[in-house]
Amino acid sequence: MKEFFIYIFSFWLVTSFTISGDSMEPTFSDGDVIAVESYVFEEPQRYDIIVFWGTDESDKQFVKRIIGLSGETILIREDRIFLVEDDGDETEIEESYIWKNEETYSLREIDGTKYEVPEGYYFVLGDNRDASYDSRTWHSPFIPEENIAGKYSYTLF
Repeated sequence: MKEFFIYIFSFWLVTSFTISGDSMEPTFSDGDVIAVESYVFEEPQRYDIIVFWGTDESDKQFVKRIIGLSGETILIREDRIFLVEDDGDETEIEESYIWKNEETYSLREIDGTKYEVPEGYYFVLGDNRDASYDSRTWHSPFIPEENIAGKYSYTLF
């Protein structure tokens, strides 16, 4: 009986998700299957990779990386992303996981854009910025916390 409850509890906390498309390359490839754990005991953090229900397409789930947290201001300038502090200071958000092909990588279409993330919402981007449909392009750019299904735990296959 104990094993049954452990199985049910584990099933509730961890699910699988199949990657569709190339918006998260090189982190994930089309067809990869990942384990996703729910945020039962913790809050989403910057750099977490999350699976969530879209705001513009509420019947579709997406996988992206959290860049901006609730209450933060994010600035995109010269192909770099900055966190704007309350005093106006800017701190670059390090993105060592991004492969930037100098010939094709560009955030210029939104250069100089500031995103003020409302409380209870998140700003997310795909790792493959040139091929990602994310907070930069959605009509409703911020993901409400209640839309988050969970965060990436490990790659199954």
